[in-house]
Amino acid sequence: MKLEGRFWITHNGKDLAGERRIALLSRIDSTGSISQAAKAVGVSYKFAWDSVDAMNAAAGSPLVERSAGGKGGGGTRLTPAGHALIEAFHRYEREHQLFLERLGEDAGISSFLEIMERLRMKTSARNQLFGKVSSIQRGEVNDQVEFHLDSGDRLLASITNDSTERLGLEVGEAIYALIKASWVLLVDSDFAPNDPSDNLLRGEVRQTIRGAAETEVEIELPGGAHIAAVLSNEHADGLELSIGKPVAALIKASHIILGRF
Repeated sequence: MKLEGRFWITHNGKDLAGERRIALLSRIDSTGSISQAAKAVGVSYKFAWDSVDAMNAAAGSPLVERSAGGKGGGGTRLTPAGHALIEAFHRYEREHQLFLERLGEDAGISSFLEIMERLRMKTSARNQLFGKVSSIQRGEVNDQVEFHLDSGDRLLASITNDSTERLGLEVGEAIYALIKASWVLLVDSDFAPNDPSDNLLRGEVRQTIRGAAETEVEIELPGGAHIAAVLSNEHADGLELSIGKPVAALIKASHIILGRF
């Protein structure tokens, strides 16, 4: 699983311990320049600096530092800790590859690796959905990422260009979506959204929990996925909710947080 500012060993080897960031560190070491390193790795200058800041913060001590200016001007260089991290990464990479090769021979375990990764997740978001990217529409500031859930339902998320790049999103990539229950608006099943980028997932009420001021509602989608919403008791009463009643969950594309395995 890949989370910003941390290094994780993934079971599919696509981003072993933050492979792209390690490549960035290696290029900084060889070129002495963040701008040249960013160009060589294929990322923006801003992404490179953000990555360096995140790595320095995650390590607890600087991995990259500015070198003093001289006749040729200042530059950027790795600290001893930065060199040690690169060396450790390559050791982990070799050992992890051997582990994967051994694990790949055991079909009874390898097929459950992604499920086990999902079970490790701990977030405050009530809704945690899993799927794969089906398309990415680039924009000047925000990108529209379409993905299909494991259940077959379709969702559209709006995230910044930098977020798309930071996550390394590509079509076919396995991702997860986090949606706070308070960001889900329940509407009548025949509701038609005005904004084409809004997500409308139709299903049936599965459970309601009423509190003093708010009601939590869980709906089940046709594909089997569940969506939870928290709404005011007044709104819930207006919908006349009951178990099995058809309803729809309206979710704005900007209210979906994406993560990548």
